[in-house]
Amino acid sequence: MGSEPLYLRVERSLASQISDGIWGPGEYLPSEQALQERYQVSRTTIRKAIGDLVVDGLLEIDRGNGTRVVDAQVPQAEPNMMSFSATMRALGHEPGVRETHACLMDAPDEGVSAGQFSGGRIVHISRVHTADDEPVSLSESWLPASAFAGVDVGGIAARESLYAELSALDVGIIQVSDRYGIAEASEAEASALDIGRGIPLLCVDRIGYTALNRPIETSRILVRTDRYRPMITTRSK
Repeated sequence: MGSEPLYLRVERSLASQISDGIWGPGEYLPSEQALQERYQVSRTTIRKAIGDLVVDGLLEIDRGNGTRVVDAQVPQAEPNMMSFSATMRALGHEPGVRETHACLMDAPDEGVSAGQFSGGRIVHISRVHTADDEPVSLSESWLPASAFAGVDVGGIAARESLYAELSALDVGIIQVSDRYGIAEASEAEASALDIGRGIPLLCVDRIGYTALNRPIETSRILVRTDRYRPMITTRSK
């Protein structure tokens, strides 16, 4: 336990108290400041723990009011690609990442990130997502470097949930716009996903938006459909 990250200790403590009914469905957690004092940790640590629990569906952010426990009686969204880690857990698998890479670069004039960043520097993050240590998808994300000021980007890339990390940095992504297509695996992509070159993959081009409806992330996700097929449900009015 001595080497366990502080945020994980806080996260497990909060999850345990929610499970024990200390805070019931719809009830608000103490303020960030109160939680900082209770656990003797930084604001960033509290936000990281809360961000993970939001991604896992235990908590939700009520803007302007605080953080409250999700009402278990309210139907939750079906597993989707908004959070790979939460989806894999919901399907009974242990999520993970490997072959992570992060670097600082100039925003390109065109390409997958065109139109989302008006010049300046951006951070490029690539990761292979796994379920039970088997590769499922390959993702590349482009975000403004300003979102990571003074932060170890390489360390963030190596952690399980990028969106939870962004939430802790006050740039949480709460909505995404996805465009689906098919792509043939290149030699590098095939090697990363343990498949043959040219194998068809589900391709998802994504734009992630903050609570202020500001686009902050552009990403491309390549998915092995023999291991995971996202489900989209539509309903009549």
